[in-house]
Amino acid sequence: MYETRERIVELLRLQGSHTVETLCAAINLSRTAVKSHLAALQAEGLVRRRGLQPSARRPSTVYELTPAADQLFPKAYDDFAAALIGEIRRQQPEDLRGYLERIADRWIARDLPRVDGLHGRERFERAKEILADRGFMPVLEQTPDGYQLREHNCPLMRLTVEYAEVCDMVHQWLEALFGIRLDRTRCLRQGDPFSAYTITSDPREPIKATGPPG
Repeated sequence: MYETRERIVELLRLQGSHTVETLCAAINLSRTAVKSHLAALQAEGLVRRRGLQPSARRPSTVYELTPAADQLFPKAYDDFAAALIGEIRRQQPEDLRGYLERIADRWIARDLPRVDGLHGRERFERAKEILADRGFMPVLEQTPDGYQLREHNCPLMRLTVEYAEVCDMVHQWLEALFGIRLDRTRCLRQGDPFSAYTITSDPREPIKATGPPG
């Protein structure tokens, strides 16, 4: 099933658009099967109708990929970002940390409104939602001394392994979201199965929001 849909997406990418009839011919499936796959791809937001194509009998619907389908195709963002950071470190090593801190400030400005006015457990849970949205696969658990935050994925892993400064940038962003100091006890970039942070504040006490400096 999924291989067929991948093939349909590939054909639409390579050739721009298709009708049900041309897809049937290209992948040797019945009209019913092709329409079923197209309906599933439309439901996922990957394919849309572009219009009608005249034919001898009746117009045929033309299908094309949506902009969201672009995420399905290989990207080289990690390699490019690693090369860029490496070049900055080589040419202007004293400036690299400043650049990354300013990126953290932008992340904080983007996400801080979602936790604004929240304190304690409520803020921690909202911050965890933001981490989930960003692909960190977070888990937040209460402990006798407070809370533990675990991240089971790092979307910037390729970069953090080579550049500890990127890991520090993420840490700066995390502390702003949670509004408190986070003590890292385990780290994915060091080979641990997850990154872990301890949160020892009393969740009943208001936590002062932090944001981009001055």
